[in-house]
Amino acid sequence: MMKMGFATLIALTSMTAAATAECRTIGFRFYVTQNDSVSTTGVSTGGSACTMYFRSLNTVRYTSRAIASPPAHGSLSEVGAFRFRYRPSAGFKGVDRYAIRICGSGLSGSGCSTLTYNITVQ
Repeated sequence: MMKMGFATLIALTSMTAAATAECRTIGFRFYVTQNDSVSTTGVSTGGSACTMYFRSLNTVRYTSRAIASPPAHGSLSEVGAFRFRYRPSAGFKGVDRYAIRICGSGLSGSGCSTLTYNITVQ
């Protein structure tokens, strides 16, 4: 059964000049009106940046966004409305973690979801 008011995260791959450098994250569903807390994983090869953007589906309308927890080994910035870019620090290899908080409203109410990313930088 489909829940009303779901939204889907669309994680775009951000390519750099090197043909083998890329960032891949696993997309996921979250229910902003149910105050979800969701985690996902990803891999950044060659120190490439990861770009994430959020697109409403069905009857959900996003109302606000924020960086909930910055990464310890890189930078996270908002580069457009509901679009964020993570860039690992130069030379960093290992796992970095950050979180984004998205709020919205839909037919079943309003709320906020915290989306945590665990990125392995190779």
